[in-house]
Amino acid sequence: MSGRSASALPESPHAGKEGRAAVTPFGVGTLGWPHERVLRGKAGRGAPRRPSERAGGAWTPFHGSRSATTPGSQIPGRSSPRRSRSHGRHVAPPQPEHVRFGVPFNGILPLWHDGADITWHRPLDDVDFSSILGLGHVQAEAGPSVTPGGWQELVEAATLLPAAPDSDDGPVLRLRAVTPSGRRAINDPGDGAPIRLSKALPVEEAMGAGTGLDLVGFSVHIGRLMLRAARDGAILLFTLRAPRDPEAHHLLSVVSEVDARQVMHFHLGTLLDMDDGAWAHARRADNMTLLDLDVPYQSLLGREGPQGAQGLDLERLTDMAQPVVECLLRPGFPFALGSSVIIRGR
Repeated sequence: MSGRSASALPESPHAGKEGRAAVTPFGVGTLGWPHERVLRGKAGRGAPRRPSERAGGAWTPFHGSRSATTPGSQIPGRSSPRRSRSHGRHVAPPQPEHVRFGVPFNGILPLWHDGADITWHRPLDDVDFSSILGLGHVQAEAGPSVTPGGWQELVEAATLLPAAPDSDDGPVLRLRAVTPSGRRAINDPGDGAPIRLSKALPVEEAMGAGTGLDLVGFSVHIGRLMLRAARDGAILLFTLRAPRDPEAHHLLSVVSEVDARQVMHFHLGTLLDMDDGAWAHARRADNMTLLDLDVPYQSLLGREGPQGAQGLDLERLTDMAQPVVECLLRPGFPFALGSSVIIRGR
């Protein structure tokens, strides 16, 4: 087992300490937790992968040495002059589209389009969205949820370049970093990094027909969202979209914080009737099912490796996430789940 060690839990980056490097699941960057990766166990295939870095120092979501910039003429889905001339007319490029993200699962990325549509795609580039989304790396915008005074919902969003009508390619996602410069930037401050996606998957394939859900990988992603929320003192909000309904409905909220003893406190609340499994000791109040979790951060750490390195233990991380996962899966397969954070205004 290997990872990175640290003696103390860093404070939230919102504490106002200038020039302090924080630690992300990828290494030093913006997340703020001292251990960079989940240690692999018997079910290690579900643990998030660590994206590689370019030799030049700028982070990209691609593995290996692939450049994060792609000339416009090489972006799939765009009509080339030759193709346009073959039809004897000019083909206008497709208009960019604003999209939000659903919770990734099984390597699939749900895209929430403006309106009521959801489409599901696989990345054609070597990108693990579960190690990027929801962790504070991607640009976010104000969300639609009503929040208490002094709080604001943030939802991550991006630009989608649809494939040209006469193209066999899928769309291209333009993903922008929160900080578009420096070591952890997702490339260009204007356009963002282009990530090629498959064509929209059939609903049956998106719902895991024949394969089911990678529960370990899904649980690891949820656990990392919980760590990020505790670090920031945020409310983690999960919503569910119904077919042909543009409005996302509340499924679960997780009020999160960490105290001076590095004990994380999670206060779960849902309108669902949860009374079994990890929720066996939950209580009911105001038509909601409530459950409190107290998790010492140090209890999530695995044993030190040969070189004294330490990381998050896979089994302990997924155990922490189990109550959240059980609630999220109660309505069924998680193909229409969304997540956001509600933070105090800055």
